[in-house]
Amino acid sequence: MAVQQFNLDAGQRAERKLLITVAEWTEGSGSTPTREILGTRTEDSSIEYNPDIETTTDILGINYTDLNRTQPQQDFDPYLILGGSKLGAKLNDIRRRNALSELSQFTVYIITAFVGDASGGYAAEKHTGCTITYNSIGGDSNVNFPISVYFSNNITLGTVNKLADDFEFTATSGTIGG
Repeated sequence: MAVQQFNLDAGQRAERKLLITVAEWTEGSGSTPTREILGTRTEDSSIEYNPDIETTTDILGINYTDLNRTQPQQDFDPYLILGGSKLGAKLNDIRRRNALSELSQFTVYIITAFVGDASGGYAAEKHTGCTITYNSIGGDSNVNFPISVYFSNNITLGTVNKLADDFEFTATSGTIGG
């Protein structure tokens, strides 16, 4: 498969809004998945890869570095409790019931909207078996509910047909990792 060219003009920087993270979950077997685009009212959020790196030096003094794996994670702080947030309601329900095992039953998509276009699809990764945790609840004048997304590294590469939470994901290759 050929690498798609970035859909940016030469020298143009990709805006942060072109890297989209979407959480997906189902309420019961056979039900339609629910999705929410993450980042509403969050000013800064990056995917951190947290690599497991091992560096050794041989007897000649030459350094070698082995990258064993990455443990990608993304924090959303603040993540405000907003009316209409399905994920906020889901996580608060899990918190109230202390149903911690349900926190690791999410699918998370990373859409790189600066690769591809509406006619051929936008590049996307589908991570299954992800964990979304809530880190605290409270605040001063508004209820803040910061969350962390832990990606599974069980990835299916593909495309999405539009930049909204009701997109269709089309796999373009097999699963990576997992």
